[in-house]
Amino acid sequence: MASSWADLYRQDPRATPYQSSAWLTGWARELPPAARPVVALCEGPARQILAALPLVDDRAGTSPRTYALSAPMGEYVRAVGPAAEDPWVSASLARHLERLAFDGHRVDLAGVPADCALARELAPAGPARERPWRTRVLDHAEISLPLSYAQMSRSTRREHTRRQRTWDELARFHKVTYRRTRDSDELLTAYAVLARLHALRWTGHTTPTGSPHTPDAPHWPAVLRHCGADMAFIATLALDGDIVAAQLCLTRHDRAYSVVPAINPLHKDLAPGHALLRHLAQDLATDGYAYLDLGRTVPGQHAYKDQYRPRWSETLSAVSTPLCADPDTPNQPVRLPDPRALFTP
Repeated sequence: MASSWADLYRQDPRATPYQSSAWLTGWARELPPAARPVVALCEGPARQILAALPLVDDRAGTSPRTYALSAPMGEYVRAVGPAAEDPWVSASLARHLERLAFDGHRVDLAGVPADCALARELAPAGPARERPWRTRVLDHAEISLPLSYAQMSRSTRREHTRRQRTWDELARFHKVTYRRTRDSDELLTAYAVLARLHALRWTGHTTPTGSPHTPDAPHWPAVLRHCGADMAFIATLALDGDIVAAQLCLTRHDRAYSVVPAINPLHKDLAPGHALLRHLAQDLATDGYAYLDLGRTVPGQHAYKDQYRPRWSETLSAVSTPLCADPDTPNQPVRLPDPRALFTP
């Protein structure tokens, strides 16, 4: 992952920052002692690597677990390489995962883009007992830049105008400052503020179902230090020097990916998250970005993101179920057929 992975990433135009060497290596170095990174490789006849899927083999519990490296923080999980979307390649990787499930591993892949070849292999095409996967989908939102307010509905435009008027009025008597970090020192300093805001926002509250982010955990700064300012930045919005909203993003080509947002709940009546997003969208468009991915959308977030006319997509979460009930004799567990009988390396 620290050497030849960069070539696989470069040859895969559909790969996201969550498949980059910096991101994956950073998380691999933060794994607990009972877990180790494992890369599933699919090779061609000349031993060239066609695609690779970064996994974790975790032996901490009573039975082994296999899950995607950087999960659940990595919002998109996919194989990376020049042939990652080849149907034969994705079928081979899926058979490998099924074999692990048959051997007793709990296999958990969360965040596989629903339109990629691997997701099509993992989604059950026949009766549930023929495949070892229990699946569900999550929504993701992506907005095009620059934002086109004129194409939004009349009620949405009114809401944006009302919030903008509030901040314009504030700027008459207070100092409103938007910033985007440009180097690693600024990134780590801003992250400490983001973590504090996130903790303040959720103190005494339960985070939304499906939200994996714990920004105050010590591994985040180490990973961001590894990623550096080339692929990560934090945008902040301050009122009289006091940061009221922050947003961590990763980048690749003309896309930015929102990873962790945070606001100061003491100023929630000012909708600081919306205000920061408007500044960020304009800033990124000026800098040549064409898209801002707003990421995994958990219950309660759809209305917020809908106000920016996003393009909605889905990711697949697949969890293995190596033992399932026979519908004819429901009290009798049935072991799935061994995929090794059909698997050709």
